Amino acid sequence: MAHISSPERAAPRDADRLRPAGRATRNAIEVAARDLFATGGFDATSVRAIAARAGVDPALVIRHFGSKEALFLATVDTSLGIDALVEGPLETFGRRLVAYFLDPQRTVLRQRYVAIARAAHLGQVREEIVRHNLEKYVGPLAPRLSGERRELRVALAVAQLGGLLNALFMLEDPTLTAAETDDLVELYGDAIQRLLTP
Repeated sequence: MAHISSPERAAPRDADRLRPAGRATRNAIEVAARDLFATGGFDATSVRAIAARAGVDPALVIRHFGSKEALFLATVDTSLGIDALVEGPLETFGRRLVAYFLDPQRTVLRQRYVAIARAAHLGQVREEIVRHNLEKYVGPLAPRLSGERRELRVALAVAQLGGLLNALFMLEDPTLTAAETDDLVELYGDAIQRLLTP
């Protein structure tokens, strides 16, 4: 887990108890952090850079959020907006899932995924990813499946999706980046689907 040497960690402030000036400061920090984490990732974004963008003292970042990890989790949407997708028809889930993440109009989604993936080595972020996968995928999908090892099959489908997204967004594999989106949706979506509705 990454440690912040200066300023020191502190217990985060409860946003509901803040005065208007304190809420404005907290909001400015969140806006700055959201932008910097999305463009530079966790490791490349320092507390000092966030504070400078927000126009506040670096100590206030830790005073409001406790740690850089906590600030990351407070400002980067780890849900990736997939609730409605999971609630849709199970029979077409594989292709819909791949199409959702590969939609060229969803550049913010791609930025969020990359930011989260690059920070996955951090304890709090890793725990949040595991929680997210269980809550957003395994929990709602497994009861809808038939047959055995339903939770395992959903977990494998999520892992399979992660492999594709890492190869495309992180590694920028030339074979995959040169492929037509429709081909990726069909071939990879069907591979995921076979785990869910074999």
